[in-house]
Amino acid sequence: MPVLTFIHDALAYAKGPHFRCLGRHTKTFCSRAARQAKTPVQRRVWFSTAISADEVIGSLARLETRRPMGSLANWQVQPKADRRRYLKALHVYLSALLLLYGTCKEELLAKLGMTEGEFMKAWQGIFLYDAAAQSIFDKVLTPAFRERGIDGLVTAAGESIREVLFQPDSPFGKQQQEDLQDLMVDDLAALKRNLARRDDGPAPSSSSPFRKGG
Repeated sequence: MPVLTFIHDALAYAKGPHFRCLGRHTKTFCSRAARQAKTPVQRRVWFSTAISADEVIGSLARLETRRPMGSLANWQVQPKADRRRYLKALHVYLSALLLLYGTCKEELLAKLGMTEGEFMKAWQGIFLYDAAAQSIFDKVLTPAFRERGIDGLVTAAGESIREVLFQPDSPFGKQQQEDLQDLMVDDLAALKRNLARRDDGPAPSSSSPFRKGG
């Protein structure tokens, strides 16, 4: 699907609460990705990542039901949550994915044709990282992943997302952690499918602007 068609369809897809809270951010991410991407695989990776975060946070907040939430379906959004809090939650999930992407860093950078420094600069620019987003990545998620692997990352990401967007009594026990981990692993698998795809023909079209490929 051509990039401009994707963005146009994404805008048309959600003009209600989803667009006000999340879609405007995803549209901005995809617009920046479309301008910066130099190859089809770069574009696929940026788009897939933006869509993954949109789908998970949107489904958690019950703005849509594009991903199965399992035991996370009962989380309640803070009554006065504004779109800045949704952006913070997006940044937490994006940062968690970034750390997971590091598990296949060599393949990722080779397929993108980028150095690690170029990749990180592009990521921060496309996803509009601010000091708060960078702080959560550096001081919360990275240490958790380094010390306890994916279990620590899932716990830290879930607690951070709950803190910025959801009511504090939203349950986050073992089952909720397992369900969040399943979502994150699924998004890592989507990345790997995009890296494995050949670019010797046009990308398959889809009636859904939020198809992640595969």
